[in-house]
Amino acid sequence: MRRIVFLALLAVVTLALAACSGANTPPPSQPIAGAPGATATRGPLAGPAGCTRPIAEYEAIIDRDVTTGYLSQSVYDRINADLAAGPRAACASGREADARAQLSQVKTSHGYR
Repeated sequence: MRRIVFLALLAVVTLALAACSGANTPPPSQPIAGAPGATATRGPLAGPAGCTRPIAEYEAIIDRDVTTGYLSQSVYDRINADLAAGPRAACASGREADARAQLSQVKTSHGYR
C-alpha cells in the first residue's frame, strides 16, 4: 500500500515539474554586448622606475577595461587626460613621490584602488 501511495506521489510531482518547464516558458534574455572602446596612444613614459612602473601598470588596467567594455570611452579619456596632466608630468620631471601621490588621487577619483 505504501508503495502505491509513493508511486502516485512521484507521478504527481513529475507531472507538476513537467508543467513548470513546458514550452510556454519564454527564452532567457540575451545579454547586450557592450561596445568596447579604443585604447589611447600615449607617449613614452619617462622618469624614475618608482613612478613609471605603477603608472604603466595602471594604464595597462584601464586599457584592458576599456577594450572589454568595463570602462566607458568617455571615462577612459578623462583618466588619460588626468594621468597626462598629473602623474606622468610629475614623474617625467623626476618628482617620484609627487607622481605616486597624484596617481593615487587619479585612481581613487575614478573608482580604482
